[in-house]
Amino acid sequence: MPENLTQRLAEHAREQGWNEHVAFLADDRAWTFSEVFAGAARVSAGYQAAGLRPGDRVLLALPDSVELVWCLLGAWQAGLAAIPVNVQMSEPDLVRDVATAEPALAVVDPETAGWLDDAGSVPTTNADKLAVAAPDSRFDAGGDAPALAMFTSGTTGAPKLRFFRHRDLAGGRSKLNADGPGVVGLSVSRMYFLGGLMVSLFGALEGGRTSVLSRPRATPAAALELMRRHRVTTLFAQPSFLARLLLEPGHAEVLGALTQVSCAGEVLSARLREQLVPILGDRLVNGYGATEIGGIAVGRPAAYDTPSAVGPAWDGRPVRILDAGGQPLPTGERGELQIRVPFATRGVAKGSLGPDQLTDTWWPTGDLASIDENQVVHVYGRLDDVEVIGGQNVVPAEVERLLESHPRVLEAAVSAVRRPTGETSLRAYAVAVPGAGDREALGAELIELAQASLSWYKVPQDVAWLDALPRNGNSKVLRRKLRADGDQYA
Repeated sequence: MPENLTQRLAEHAREQGWNEHVAFLADDRAWTFSEVFAGAARVSAGYQAAGLRPGDRVLLALPDSVELVWCLLGAWQAGLAAIPVNVQMSEPDLVRDVATAEPALAVVDPETAGWLDDAGSVPTTNADKLAVAAPDSRFDAGGDAPALAMFTSGTTGAPKLRFFRHRDLAGGRSKLNADGPGVVGLSVSRMYFLGGLMVSLFGALEGGRTSVLSRPRATPAAALELMRRHRVTTLFAQPSFLARLLLEPGHAEVLGALTQVSCAGEVLSARLREQLVPILGDRLVNGYGATEIGGIAVGRPAAYDTPSAVGPAWDGRPVRILDAGGQPLPTGERGELQIRVPFATRGVAKGSLGPDQLTDTWWPTGDLASIDENQVVHVYGRLDDVEVIGGQNVVPAEVERLLESHPRVLEAAVSAVRRPTGETSLRAYAVAVPGAGDREALGAELIELAQASLSWYKVPQDVAWLDALPRNGNSKVLRRKLRADGDQYA
């Protein structure tokens, strides 16, 4: 098997007889597998003509598009480490990521061209200029060479880079994936996010499906239109996106035509699970993973009675639950989940410091979880999100799930707030469904609901109403921002 990732994917497509099948639908055009790899070969030559050499890093400030696919595959073919970034973040954040990546070249589009002038002396180009070169038929060495670096979500601090080698990528598809020719997939998770990359790019090139790519970030209304226009059969999205999709007119008809809906990136709330399972049944798949190690657990929510259940460990990997002292806990007990993985990639503060990897190791997820008698993983929240109220530990996810069970609440988050009196108590941050009515009265209902269901120290003292919870580009709630901005809601 070839060690170069692009060569491996190209040979796989040829062996499967997919070359003239459609790999991507983008910009109202169909792109076959052979066209995609031909474009990658031109970009590979373009990188080399620009003076890049194996081991260099190239930053890809591009939206989801066939050009981004070419630039990723072309980078791997030329032995470069590709670093896709979120083009819809602020200019200061983009400049920060460029400084962290330390790339030899940045590939931009019209939205990001000019932004990088403030990022120092990093040369820039665009995909069209790279792709005019004569195709390169050579493939650089792969194996242990770095192929991809992705930024962490930055929910707890400055984003870091996590590197993946050629050998780390591809071949990790879940048995629950719906793949193969005839499958048309849409991911609203973008390709600068590991989940979106695995679904959109590897779902096509390794799984044989057709991936729909959208340059603009898809709103729920736009996603429904894309699914109708391209007769999409599978959807991948974060739970918070699915919650908003259910508010769109016509969602039931479109979702009813899908063969699979997969969600990941956030905890699937009890309320959303109750809404989706009657519509989708066992066509709903819930995934749980981390950028550092990939998949952790996956399952079908319809198969379980409790909302905390995700499913068995990914690919049958060993898992265990440890207490605060590092000792194993028995079945059903809650503690930190660890999973045995073939490799883990640790974040580095500068691109020149990577990659930093461990092999064959127990990885601490940092999640509060349990494992039941059927080896199903149950997840309750982040251990580093634990708040201390009255000397008692509170896991925010428990309170949030209860608040989100109210029919007039779309989503909720809670955090500790230092009050003027000096005491610390919880504040709830909630987003109401459209037409929810008087928010002051609804806030009182939420506090009464918590008082009736939770211990006193888990009950929010007040409710702040927001138009939307602050989230990063990967749709994870920025709890640190809620804590930092807490005083403005007083």
